Amino acid sequence: MTYSLATVTPTSTLAASTAEVRLNSDSPIQVPDGINNIVSAIPYYCPTGAFSPDESYVTRVRLQSNDISIEPARFMMSGVNTGDAAFASVQAPILQEYNLNIPNANGANVNIYAQPMVNNTVLTLVGCELVYSTSSTGSQQYWNTPDALSTGGTTINTRQTLNTITITDGREITSLNALVAPTTAAASTHSVGEIEFQSSDFQVPFPYSFPIQPSFAGLGAAAAQSTNPIGLSRQKFPAGHGIPLAPRALVNSFYTNRDAVGAGDSVMPFISFTR
Repeated sequence: MTYSLATVTPTSTLAASTAEVRLNSDSPIQVPDGINNIVSAIPYYCPTGAFSPDESYVTRVRLQSNDISIEPARFMMSGVNTGDAAFASVQAPILQEYNLNIPNANGANVNIYAQPMVNNTVLTLVGCELVYSTSSTGSQQYWNTPDALSTGGTTINTRQTLNTITITDGREITSLNALVAPTTAAASTHSVGEIEFQSSDFQVPFPYSFPIQPSFAGLGAAAAQSTNPIGLSRQKFPAGHGIPLAPRALVNSFYTNRDAVGAGDSVMPFISFTR
């Protein structure tokens, strides 16, 4: 078994837009002949201009191909908030790897898209690495999100219902994930709470609740919003130890904020599963 690495040409998303943009200069990336498996994707982004206060960078990535079975393959990148007023600094998130294990066939073309889920004042450069292998590395992983962001509550201990995720022909959920990004960053106002997943289509009666990745706003007018570089909360299950599913599953999720905030956070749950 031999691994290989490839990157697409970084491509800018549109400023003040939530339109989806195809990466690699609006063209597909071709998987080389001799590669039998797309192991994973490692996307990244970087703003290309001056930050504005009270903005969050919340970006979804989607993979699509007419040559091989990929979809659904929609997942979130780590979020960053710029902070409030004359903020001091913004911390970039570390790179995240998303397992795929997609079988290749005859040099398939793969399209990779990025979509800002909120408007930003400057262009954001988005790129992606694909990890290849000459042999299989496990069960194919599918990824899905709701179609749109949800908004968390403002009053402490508010349990907010989020948008649903539909899974078709799923066998087992292999990870539960959540992105919570502040929309504003008032001094000493923080994001903390729990995400909960529920479904009558889960084939087990167990609870699935876990903390979000907290973020903290500083004291005073220059209230920089500091988030752990991971920027996401991710709960991964070993193969055979995930959540067994009915053939068609409707997954509900909820966010409970444990600190009062002036404006509700942007919240996006997402799931990986096998078939």
